[in-house]
Amino acid sequence: MRWIAVFIICIILLFSCGKKPSATTPPPETTVPQHPSIDNMNVSSVDLYHHDPRPTIGEARKPTLWLHAEKFAVIDENTWNVEDVHAVIYDVQSGTEHIKISAKEGVFEKMNKASLKGNVEAQMNDIIFNTDGIEWSNRTETEPARIWTHGKIAVQGTDLHLDAGNLIIYPETKEFELEEVSGQVPLILRNTT
Repeated sequence: MRWIAVFIICIILLFSCGKKPSATTPPPETTVPQHPSIDNMNVSSVDLYHHDPRPTIGEARKPTLWLHAEKFAVIDENTWNVEDVHAVIYDVQSGTEHIKISAKEGVFEKMNKASLKGNVEAQMNDIIFNTDGIEWSNRTETEPARIWTHGKIAVQGTDLHLDAGNLIIYPETKEFELEEVSGQVPLILRNTT
């Protein structure tokens, strides 16, 4: 009988030394997404580029447009809303800055175009263009790059003050066209003798 009592005590001790089953409820499932969504991301101070699409052999493609925005939101994989924008259009041949642009907001489309609006100011050498909005179309295989407006524009430079209905700039040839123009342009007469 004594052996039975010792045996029962040993069994009780063995069961009491083991880990007790948890009587608490399991922890609630967390709702952390496995992959972060682009819609939930806040992005600031972004740099976006357009490049010359012409084929190059053994060298990097040259940028045609650099756009820096302090605020940024994704519309889709190829289109972004941008705010507080500063942009530079480059001379494709030399790679130097040709036109500097600032605007409140806009839309950037990958390798295609950019649309900027809100107190737009563009500076080309000593000429400053002010307007409400501009469009940038990147160079294609058959068409040159260009900038244009669909509204009134003020052009100011050294002794130059013009108001126009529309503007087209061709950065590669450094030419611009104005429509419905009024203002002052200095007249320089040459002595042909």
